[in-house]
Amino acid sequence: MNGRRHHDVTIVGAGAVGATLALALARQQCRVLLLDARPGPAAFPGADYADFAVSLNRASSAILARLGVWERIAGQRVSPYGAMELWDATGSGRIRFDSADIGEPMLGHFVEPALVEAALHEALAASPQVELRWSSRPAAIERERDRVRLDLEDGSDVHSALLVGADGGRSRLRELAGIEVREYDYGQQALVCHFATELSHGAVARQRFQPGGPVAMLPLADGRCHLAWFRPPQEAEELLALDDAAFAQALSRATDYALGAVTEVTPRRGFPVARRHAVQYVDRRLALIGDAAHTIHPLAGQGLNLGLLDAAALAHALGARGDVGAWSRLRRYARWRRAHNTAVMSAMDLFHFGFAHGGALRATARNLGLRLADRSGIAKRMVTRHGCGLAGDLPPLARPPAVGTGDGDPL
Repeated sequence: MNGRRHHDVTIVGAGAVGATLALALARQQCRVLLLDARPGPAAFPGADYADFAVSLNRASSAILARLGVWERIAGQRVSPYGAMELWDATGSGRIRFDSADIGEPMLGHFVEPALVEAALHEALAASPQVELRWSSRPAAIERERDRVRLDLEDGSDVHSALLVGADGGRSRLRELAGIEVREYDYGQQALVCHFATELSHGAVARQRFQPGGPVAMLPLADGRCHLAWFRPPQEAEELLALDDAAFAQALSRATDYALGAVTEVTPRRGFPVARRHAVQYVDRRLALIGDAAHTIHPLAGQGLNLGLLDAAALAHALGARGDVGAWSRLRRYARWRRAHNTAVMSAMDLFHFGFAHGGALRATARNLGLRLADRSGIAKRMVTRHGCGLAGDLPPLARPPAVGTGDGDPL
């Protein structure tokens, strides 16, 4: 890296995606400044689960394993799942994706984001290549030929060869850079909580498609499920207003008693669901990763997985020598990741528009499609491998290690 600067890369946003990029670059001997608006690092969750869980596929766990933090995460708690079942509430269409069909022990894990962040922040605090600054908010950007200056709200400024925005879907850095974003409101709210059922989930993720939006039951290691229930806004508000007993009854009906009756629910919260896609991932001396570049419909839980792939791909594109802010390197990253992210976003939209809306003809078509897909053999195994992050044009950090190598094996 260029030795004339104190920092080679400044990253705004110390969430899981920004922290992953910082640690990956530090392993490449890059000097990194990581800024975040929060007052301090994430804390490891206590005995009670946080109210939100995300899916980590095998590519994501491989990234975290190679960066030396997966063992710390798994030592706290993770919830592996071996299969996923999808079915349509309007008919008999059903499909099951099973890790055994592709010779793997699991499809992925459900984990609390705070746990991932805490493990990454702990590793970063021990890295001499990384400087962490909390309570730091960007105020202005000024770019020059070979560097970029970021002014902060506290009156200080920082200089680096490259500035990276990892500060979420409402990215302040993206706004300061003048990068436009295309946004679509799905007209849904996602309701989240944890719930217990009469029957065991068996480490299987389940999703039932209903008119208006799906309901997902995601298995947790303590025997409960995490809920992701997508409903139109007015109905979502009515559900949030129910007491625990009434909500449990409504959820039992919505899940078609797939695990028997819902016996216990935790406090609920809801948030709007929207798609955002930056018109460009890179600009002069600047790159966007994670939700700052794209947010997708969360029905398949791919948001964090895409962001971690962004981080791994950008680290690989920047390399370990030369000008990390060079346009050729940024363009390589943008071409690589935009194509994949766009394909996944389109697939999620296909599911959303195909299943959330009614009509007898559409219901017949999708039920037939699910039944045919479930019997497709080779095609279904290919989809399973891609979905759990074992196939495709993966960055080196995300490639599952060869059996017997011990190279950061996430299993």
